[in-house]
Amino acid sequence: MATSATLPTPAIAQTYLPAFTGVRALAAYLVFLHHFNPFRNNPEWPRLQAWVLEFHVGVPIFFVLSGFLITLRYGQQPVQWRRYMGRRLARIYPLYLLLCLATYYAFWRANHFLPHHFFLSLTLTQAFFSDAKYAGIAQAWSLTVEESFYLLAPVAFWLLRRRVSLWVQPFALLGVGILLVLALSPVSARLYGLLGSFRLMLLFSIFGRCFEFYAGMQLARWYQQGRLRHHWRPALLTLLGIGLMIAAVGGMVWTKGGYTYGQEHAFGIALNNVVLPGGIMMLFAGLLTEATWLRRLLSTRLLQLLGKSSYAFYLIHLGSVRDWLALHLTPHNGLLFVLLNLLAIGLHYAIEEPLNRWLRPSVAVA
Repeated sequence: MATSATLPTPAIAQTYLPAFTGVRALAAYLVFLHHFNPFRNNPEWPRLQAWVLEFHVGVPIFFVLSGFLITLRYGQQPVQWRRYMGRRLARIYPLYLLLCLATYYAFWRANHFLPHHFFLSLTLTQAFFSDAKYAGIAQAWSLTVEESFYLLAPVAFWLLRRRVSLWVQPFALLGVGILLVLALSPVSARLYGLLGSFRLMLLFSIFGRCFEFYAGMQLARWYQQGRLRHHWRPALLTLLGIGLMIAAVGGMVWTKGGYTYGQEHAFGIALNNVVLPGGIMMLFAGLLTEATWLRRLLSTRLLQLLGKSSYAFYLIHLGSVRDWLALHLTPHNGLLFVLLNLLAIGLHYAIEEPLNRWLRPSVAVA
């Protein structure tokens, strides 16, 4: 007969959470492989090339993780808005600002500086505009979505306390996104492509990507309610989660057709935005409840170090910093991967973490 044990309370089970720091590193490395596919233009490995091309799925892992961690920390009590947003900005904005300024300085030197792109990048609103979604630090479009979630989360928690189902909210957001596209599309061309297409809304805005965050939020609520349990089969959830993620990526490879990426196909959008987060949520549930080799690996010192510096790595792995290293040191992507990790670790401990600690106390006093 199967047996199970109730999961310990979140306060006791902090020992389970280091694995999620390691997850951040793996997610960042998937995005690196997506951008610098080692099988690109290699006729001997066409299938592997197609699969690695879909490794943009590292971004949904970040989004589900954000929904989980924010809900775990703030979901059970009213949010002090000023302190909450101050902490969120202190966490991600200082390092981004420094790298953004460095990037636009390089653009200015190369006569590629566009003032409106600079403004949108500084305000983290670039992903709302089709003409600017890759402006500045190209991969920072995801920070627009992330910051949108930070603004949304306290409202979502408030709605939950008033018994508005967590399952209803993402569909309501998607409906708002559809209405905004319909309203803005006639004038979008004069507004740098502001929410000018359904594809932009679905792939680059909180209105389409909210399902990923809400998957993490639902997992956190189940965890807080003690509804996650240790299963009698020690790796069931972990294996099911990985299997569903592989199936979602395989579906995007299969549906790619004439698109650059499978996620641009209508069916691929559903796989990326809805099915894939279900697999990620299942994997995370496994990391919380199952003592597997994967959880032990993700909790090792090396993965903890790489996970803590993964945000810096994500910001520099593509763009002017990486281009400078490729031009002056080595163009080899394998060596660049190592150099970028070393630089990211230095940026984390020399700039990111000190600035975060320096800014957070002033927020607490406010």
